[in-house]
Amino acid sequence: MTLDELYKTLRVALSESDALYVLRKRADADYGDLIADPGRIVDEMRAMEDLERHRRGEPLSRIYGEREFWGLRFALSPETLDPRADTETLVEAALAAFPGEPPRKILDLGTGSGCILIALLSEWPDSVGVGVDLSPGALDTARRNAAGNSVAGRAHFVCGAWGAALAESFDLVISNPPYISNHVIPTLDEEVRFYDPILALDGGEDGLQAYRDIFSGLSGLINQGGKALFEIGFDQEKSAVRLAEESGFLVKHVHRDLAGQPRALEISSGDK
Repeated sequence: MTLDELYKTLRVALSESDALYVLRKRADADYGDLIADPGRIVDEMRAMEDLERHRRGEPLSRIYGEREFWGLRFALSPETLDPRADTETLVEAALAAFPGEPPRKILDLGTGSGCILIALLSEWPDSVGVGVDLSPGALDTARRNAAGNSVAGRAHFVCGAWGAALAESFDLVISNPPYISNHVIPTLDEEVRFYDPILALDGGEDGLQAYRDIFSGLSGLINQGGKALFEIGFDQEKSAVRLAEESGFLVKHVHRDLAGQPRALEISSGDK
């Protein structure tokens, strides 16, 4: 095919940005090449194989093993959640919560690919952080991502269940825990249900079990004057706020995503 023919074929099934993404990966071409040299002959075989896999439900991020998040490139693996744009609300909320002096020490619970911690370390060059995950495979991926985004010297990764393996406290605790009810998981889109790890999705019967587990030991993880931020589901604002308050914490704010949905729960280390 010519480059222009391949692009038009991809556009039948993909958005403009996704079609250009496939062109970059498989034809080493970008939008400028489409304008300057649309008749260039390219080998379309691998791109068409990718398109067929995508038609069967596999996300492009899984096909290529990478995802852009916060303007940074992150490797993915079967053990890591595919980070979504909504989770950038958590990063924005953290930056807003520390408008002056950044937190010196950051803890990311359930770090997965490390995208949240690494994004924050890229914004706060004097901060250091610890990412905790139950999956050794996810931690291997997070370490690679820290190195690839030039923060490996300031990021340490620990295998464990939430904060149980830690004996220190932090100025900021942040987490995108599993918060989907196990009754809902069978109804999720195929790209989530078949390709994201169940460990990163299953929040128990009501979707709140991870918050209960984290809140039970949270007070020992936050320094005096510190803060904690948690991603929540769009329908969990009231239940998450109630659970935090029942656990003795002061809820400072619920941050909303670009669609106006509640997305990040901000908790103060002060007693309720």
